[in-house]
Amino acid sequence: MKRVLRDARRGIAALAIAATALLTSTAAAVGTASVAAAGVPTAGGTYQLIAGHSGMCLDVPGASSDNGVGLQQWGCTDGAAWQQFRLTAVGQDRYQLVSTGNGKCLDLAAGSTAVGARVLQWDCAADKAWQQWTLTAGTDGAYRVASVQSGLCLTVQNASTTSGAAIVQGACTTATDKQWTFDDGAAAPGSYTVAADGTGQYRTVQAAVDAVGTGNASRVTITIKPGTYRERVVVPGDKPYVSLVGGGDSPDDVVIVNNISAGMAGSHRGSATLVAEGHDFFADNLTVSNDFDETSQTSGHQALAVYLNADRAVLDDLRLLGDQDTFLVNNNARAYVTDSYIEGTVDFIYGGGIAVFERCKIYEKRSTGGPITAASTPAERAYGFLFYRSTVTGATNGTTQLGRPWRQGAQVVYRESSLSATIATSQPWTDMSDAQWESARYFEYRNTGAGATVNANRPQLTDAQALDYTPRRYLAGSDGWNPVGSPWSATPDGFAATGGGTNGGSGGQTVTVTTYADLERYATASGPYVIRVAAPITVTPYGRELPVTSDKTIIGVGTQGHIVNGGFFLGEGVHDVIIRNLTIRDTRMADDDPDDKVYDYDGIQMDTADHIWIDHNRISRMNDGLIDSRKDTSYLTVSWNVLEEGNKSFGIGWTTNVTSRMTIHHNWIRATAQRNPSIDNVALAHLYNNYLQDITSYGNLSRGAARTVIENGYFERVNNPFYRDTTAASLTQTGSILVDTTGRAETGGTTFRPADHYSYQLDPAADVPAIVRAGAGPQPTIG
Repeated sequence: MKRVLRDARRGIAALAIAATALLTSTAAAVGTASVAAAGVPTAGGTYQLIAGHSGMCLDVPGASSDNGVGLQQWGCTDGAAWQQFRLTAVGQDRYQLVSTGNGKCLDLAAGSTAVGARVLQWDCAADKAWQQWTLTAGTDGAYRVASVQSGLCLTVQNASTTSGAAIVQGACTTATDKQWTFDDGAAAPGSYTVAADGTGQYRTVQAAVDAVGTGNASRVTITIKPGTYRERVVVPGDKPYVSLVGGGDSPDDVVIVNNISAGMAGSHRGSATLVAEGHDFFADNLTVSNDFDETSQTSGHQALAVYLNADRAVLDDLRLLGDQDTFLVNNNARAYVTDSYIEGTVDFIYGGGIAVFERCKIYEKRSTGGPITAASTPAERAYGFLFYRSTVTGATNGTTQLGRPWRQGAQVVYRESSLSATIATSQPWTDMSDAQWESARYFEYRNTGAGATVNANRPQLTDAQALDYTPRRYLAGSDGWNPVGSPWSATPDGFAATGGGTNGGSGGQTVTVTTYADLERYATASGPYVIRVAAPITVTPYGRELPVTSDKTIIGVGTQGHIVNGGFFLGEGVHDVIIRNLTIRDTRMADDDPDDKVYDYDGIQMDTADHIWIDHNRISRMNDGLIDSRKDTSYLTVSWNVLEEGNKSFGIGWTTNVTSRMTIHHNWIRATAQRNPSIDNVALAHLYNNYLQDITSYGNLSRGAARTVIENGYFERVNNPFYRDTTAASLTQTGSILVDTTGRAETGGTTFRPADHYSYQLDPAADVPAIVRAGAGPQPTIG
């Protein structure tokens, strides 16, 4: 039984809807009915453990089978072995919780008794107290799960309601984040908010919506038992944060259907089976249908499945079925529609709102074809509809138009989508009354399939224009809404991903360290290790750069991993190293300020190392360089870091050879002086989407025989943003924005085309400060 967003299955990072959790506890008016079946846990039983405060499940990240992987909470997925745990008795009233996916046991980092210690998985051993748990009944069928080792309870770090939040141990209280429902997957009376057979709290969806208090400030989740609900559902504008979630295995299992036409109701809104007007509306795993037969009357045929006028709406995994005018996205709506199926005949996706359709299937079911869209985007509004990586099919080849303008300002883009032979390829846009398609804002970009030909009747975006037509740009609005999320990849990109790739400690043992002795032991050991830093670690002696050997991943656990008073050193021949999600800080020497020439205390220094990925770190207040890539270090990617409060930020070079390759992107370099970076004798240096702020000496400097490409950077209050020191060096720049800068901003020479070496996606330069501020540095969902 699927209960919530299937973002784990799809690899989407948690959908952040206006900074509120997608599934928080339901309001008192609707009660706390869970989709889960709240059973009494018994030894030998297999369960999903559902957090009482968030409705999310105990989860093994990436279904990993590695020892030391920290557990998290994530949206529940039926049948997911990485979310199922067997309750195994190891003594009187003592149990192990064993993952059915990999046979590992819930374990405490280093057997810790400290509040906040991470809960992870490890090989099971019946004699380990830190793998043993007791159960105490709580409220509403939930249980507190306490460690025999520490007496502390299983909980979610900081009581977070976000997917990916860490599972830790905390003081046992009656708080809902300390209470877990053991769900064995069996349906039980009262499991659903709505059930037509009377086993839920309400028999109709509308009755559950009516019970929601007006002006509610937190999410109310209405779960619906499989079945057909012939009714009309209205979520009014004074009821925000309402979620409708189907409880079946697929959207076919829960069907909300009606058969009213606009002619019968007197308006488009009146015909809709589902009207959603409260902001932050969410629907998942449902079919919404209007099965009115348009041949039964001579006019007023419009019969909507969904009338959406809700801002910041997310529609996931839906089937929207209609005939004429299936889905109206009205002017007040911003909607992110994912993994959904929408069918109709004429103008069946229409309106003046903003909607992104990602990975959706659009089907024109009329044998004679017709226009898919009838956008009425206000002329002053930049964005209307974006079909992104979606699929368009139809009943008959050569008959379907991509759209026609309901009003002259119509704005529609089909991007990177598969267009089948149903498209009328020679003329896929058409007029509507006196609104002409040529005057609308219609574009395509990199579509594929038999229907994706290019001709004079099919305006195409250029690569440069396409930067402004992304899901994030469409949906951002004035409040920066970003339901698309930021899925941080576990593998490197850029040059670190080429030449065989950078694997770090992959395949080796995973260890969690909280002391300097253990960090040193594993960082300097031979063979691969994944080293999870779960606490602040102070380096001794002060300023030491800890040697790191090949085949290592050193990664902070959430935001807990700090390296204090020291850094790392990667010597000649060291390869396959990942340093990620750490805070590296504080080796400043007052007597060496401001030049940093006496004490060489770098954050990360590399001397002829190769295949290195430095990602999502914060490196601050070091004496000498925050990062030094020296000599012939190559195949290096430096991404999503905050480099701050230092004299020398990032120096590259100190070699006469011109062989190195490196990618530097999405870094926030702030409050520094020089080397931001300086790039000496690098054969291929690609810098993109970096944010430089408050730089006093110079920004990006191409030196020696370096070839440096800068794309879509943002330079704010930077002296000498970019230039080359001599004509022997080359530097090209495109798309960057300079704000309140002074001094040199110069290019020259011949460089290279980064896309010849790897694929990458540029963000618009105007978005870089917001994107980098939000995403750079250590992340709570990494590690």
